[in-house]
Amino acid sequence: MSTKVYGHSDDCVEVEGDVDGEVAYPRKTTQTYQGVLLAFSDGTFLEVKYHKAGIAVWGITVVKKGSLFDHIDYCTDEDDVNPSDVAYFKDGLQWAYAAWDWDRVK
Repeated sequence: MSTKVYGHSDDCVEVEGDVDGEVAYPRKTTQTYQGVLLAFSDGTFLEVKYHKAGIAVWGITVVKKGSLFDHIDYCTDEDDVNPSDVAYFKDGLQWAYAAWDWDRVK
């Protein structure tokens, strides 16, 4: 089974498929806050953030592509039924972890 990742409403990140779960999105007073970092068993890292480009759309950014990452369908219309980018993975993910407060170490 493949896996997809997307934002829902204004406070949840959904993961459905081989890995299945929901992550509560932390509410912040500023729209410049970094998003939730999702790490997957294939080595993929995604940042998922609400208010993409200043509109009510969930944005997904690939920080690092892993072996099972497939593609992202991008959303630019906050009037879509589910206004969110959607990331897709090929079959085989085993786990995912979420972090709300993170920094890249160089």
